[in-house]
Amino acid sequence: MITKKILFINHFAGVPKINERSLRHYTLARAANSNGFDSYIITSQNHYHAVDGQKYPSNKVIEINDVNFIFIKEANFKRNNLLTKFLKMTSFSFNLFKAFIFRQINLKDIGVVYSSSPDLFTSLVSHLIARRNKARHYFEIRDIWPLSQQVLHNFSRNNVLIKILSKIEFFLYENSDLLISPLKNFDKYLLENKINTPFQFMPQTYFDYKYKIESGINLDLSSFAKVGIYTGSVGNIYQIQQLVNFFPKELKSKIAVIIIGDGDYFKELKKSINQKDLYNFFVFSTKNHQQLVQYFNISDFAFGFHPVNNELYKYGLCPLKIYDYMFNRLPILFVGEKSYLDVKSDGLIPCKFNNEKDFKLKLNKISNMTQSELNNKGLENFNVVKINNSPEAISKIFLEILK
Repeated sequence: MITKKILFINHFAGVPKINERSLRHYTLARAANSNGFDSYIITSQNHYHAVDGQKYPSNKVIEINDVNFIFIKEANFKRNNLLTKFLKMTSFSFNLFKAFIFRQINLKDIGVVYSSSPDLFTSLVSHLIARRNKARHYFEIRDIWPLSQQVLHNFSRNNVLIKILSKIEFFLYENSDLLISPLKNFDKYLLENKINTPFQFMPQTYFDYKYKIESGINLDLSSFAKVGIYTGSVGNIYQIQQLVNFFPKELKSKIAVIIIGDGDYFKELKKSINQKDLYNFFVFSTKNHQQLVQYFNISDFAFGFHPVNNELYKYGLCPLKIYDYMFNRLPILFVGEKSYLDVKSDGLIPCKFNNEKDFKLKLNKISNMTQSELNNKGLENFNVVKINNSPEAISKIFLEILK
């Protein structure tokens, strides 16, 4: 068994109360620490997923909720687009490299370096850190780069940057000690590309931190029969404008819709809601997880939007908000192809993507359901995700890997 330190390196790693979109590695680190390991999570000081600003010193060990974090600076930009995201990634990976080369971070006896995509530059630096410390390198693929950029953003395979990313991608596949992914069919991707490195499927999970329940929501929803909620990215790629453009007029007085998030379509979405006089829509910027739970508690169902693209998503899809909805006992109107997911439940109500007729049909179906019917579908979601995607389940897989 490995008895040395475990170093998680993820540009976008979640931090309790600061950036809680993905606390996957925090969950693994906590479980490892409870079993005699010494875990550290290296993440960005100021990446664009952060909800609450924090001023922790860079390159120093900071203990947060029983886990050691080390924060790395990265470049700041007012705008958030593909170019600035790329520049922030390269800035983070360069500063990470510099911190280890000049021993600004000086950790000894590292046994495992666990890096996570989509930031391939950071994973490449992680590989070098592992080799320098004679440690194992576990490479986790949550987003298949550069394939996702080619498919979703129409980058040519012959683009110079895509070629560079592809070289880094396959170098990491071939030279890591273990490949890990929450994508249910990622092993097929490896097989198609003749990669023989050992692989472990580790599902996505939710965060079940026991918050003190507070009543801090100042919304009067008493005139509506039901409340639907969407949380997460309001990016153009997800086209949640379907919710605004296709919303049935006859349901305006019956269903309230809460939208919480941010992204490149956030301002346009608010403008469209005002133009259509959708008085039943309530839009808020991103909130931390403790606040989100309060909104989940007043909701009857949730919305999930994800584009259909078989070239990419045939390897699997694991949007974080879906697992959070399920854990919070919410039935989900899933607009997209639910067979991409690694969970199967009748609480996931399928709806064709970008199809006005089907969207109106399914939303009217939800409107006509009794509260008991909705509660049962929500409970089924909870029971499914508790078995397959609990923090305990993925922690058990991780601890087995460490033996």
